[in-house]
Amino acid sequence: MTELDGTLTDLARMRSVGEPIVSLYLNVHWADEQQRERVRLFVQERVRQTLAHYPPGTPDRPALDRTLHRVLDHVARLTSQEEAPEKHGLALFACEALALWRPMSFRRTFTPELCTDGIPHLTQLARLADDFEPAVVVVPNQAGADVYEVRLGDLAVESSLRGFVPRREKDTFDPGAARPGQHFERQEKDARHQDTFIRKNRRAAAEEVQALLARTPGAHLVLVGTAGNVAAFERALPERLRARVIARLPRPREWESADGARRDGVVAGAAEAVAEHEREAERRVIEALVGEALRGGLGVVGPEDVVQAVNEGRVHRLVLEEDFQRAGWQCDRCTALGASHGADLCPYCGGDLHTVQQLGEALVARALAGGGEVEVVAHANRLHGYRGVGAFLRQTAATGLRGASPPWPTAPGANQP
Repeated sequence: MTELDGTLTDLARMRSVGEPIVSLYLNVHWADEQQRERVRLFVQERVRQTLAHYPPGTPDRPALDRTLHRVLDHVARLTSQEEAPEKHGLALFACEALALWRPMSFRRTFTPELCTDGIPHLTQLARLADDFEPAVVVVPNQAGADVYEVRLGDLAVESSLRGFVPRREKDTFDPGAARPGQHFERQEKDARHQDTFIRKNRRAAAEEVQALLARTPGAHLVLVGTAGNVAAFERALPERLRARVIARLPRPREWESADGARRDGVVAGAAEAVAEHEREAERRVIEALVGEALRGGLGVVGPEDVVQAVNEGRVHRLVLEEDFQRAGWQCDRCTALGASHGADLCPYCGGDLHTVQQLGEALVARALAGGGEVEVVAHANRLHGYRGVGAFLRQTAATGLRGASPPWPTAPGANQP
């Protein structure tokens, strides 16, 4: 769970029957003037193409025109800055009729997109929330630990948990000649005394990390440092927190140069660890989903069955490939969705239908608005064999949906009973 979840739900519940909602995604991380100019020209061209679909005199054209020009002004101010923005991605949703103006900036870049629809397009934002789950990066040391909290690919909290570590006597003065064995006995006492403080500091740091993770239930844990320090700190953690460790990384040398390099390294290391963990998690999710669907459990695959489950409000988690492309329809009366082609009237209420060019966006918005989760995954042959979409269900229907959408002939498991 991330702080974007509430934002996604709020946006997903927005509908506009008049002036369409503008959804804009941009990559604003430019290295030269050419890239900056490409961003500006992309937005200008997409605005021109959009307005061409709404001739003068069309209802709500004036409001849409004002909204799009406000978007143009926002992008113009962004591209006129001498230095590139610190955040690399921009997501913006706007609609004058709904009093909606919500720009958001993130470390992650987006695929450029500007579109208008009756609903906001949220797939890219949902992918961001899914891929950049919060992570707590801990760098243990003898005095305690340095702790960094990374959210949505950006450093949110930085703290240093340090206690007292006494210096050994041999570091302060030379005891000189003494009785045989006295020098070594003193060294042993110093070492035991120092180890006691190190263990105390380690336990205190572990308790603080435990409290931080309790406030961030979905956060992963990444440990950075020497093998000895990392292993000792991990032993001080409760078993339930050890299970949340997704990576153990060596401490990079460049961290010693400056705080900026260290912070950038923390963000990059956390992002890489979470991305690797997410790739493995996606594979397990897809395998579990297809397995549930094939045995008639709490899962369905294929557009037809998924759309039916969405219409019935039974979707717990929608699983969608990032390159899912399919058109469908929506009923003007009951707002039901459909994935079949050639339908003339709504099979639920007999109402008129209109075409939905991006069925995936409609499914994402409907699932989020209904309190469900959305998992946007990379292209995978296992799910792609079922047209790239599936869903875990809250409950099975009386008919016992079994993933009946016909898979492609090459789909793994297509011939299984």
